[in-house]
Formats: sequence, structure tokens, C-alpha cells
Amino acid sequence: MKIDFDKAVAEIEDITKRMEDPSISLTESIELFNEGVVLSKKCLEVLEDGKGKIMLLTDEVNNVSKPFDVDEN
Repeated sequence: MKIDFDKAVAEIEDITKRMEDPSISLTESIELFNEGVVLSKKCLEVLEDGKGKIMLLTDEVNNVSKPFDVDEN
């Protein structure tokens, strides 16, 4: 399932604020924590995917921009 990274981060921020409320129950706090962990894992997956794509593109650029070795024998 593809997630919107920015929306997920905003939701994590909202969860954090809700957890800071001293009036919430332990059960609700645990549920919110679980939601935050799930969202965090999904965000990390998106970041890792992006990192992999950037590395591939960088490798392609580096291979194209390397000077050719011309053997003049």
C-alpha cells in the first residue's frame, strides 16, 4: 500500500500531541503508540525506496560522466 509520506508524518505529529494529553487512558495511549509505530515503519520504507532510487540514478550519472579510456596501441 502506497502512503503519502507528508500525510503520514503529519499524522505521527498528531498522534504525538494526543499522547501528551495527560487525560488519555493507558489503553488509548498504547493504541496511539502502535499506530505511530506502524506509520513510522511505512515512512522508513518510503525513505529507503527513495534512497535506492537516488543511488541508482547517481550510479547512472557517474558511469556516463566517467572519461573513456582510449587505448592508443
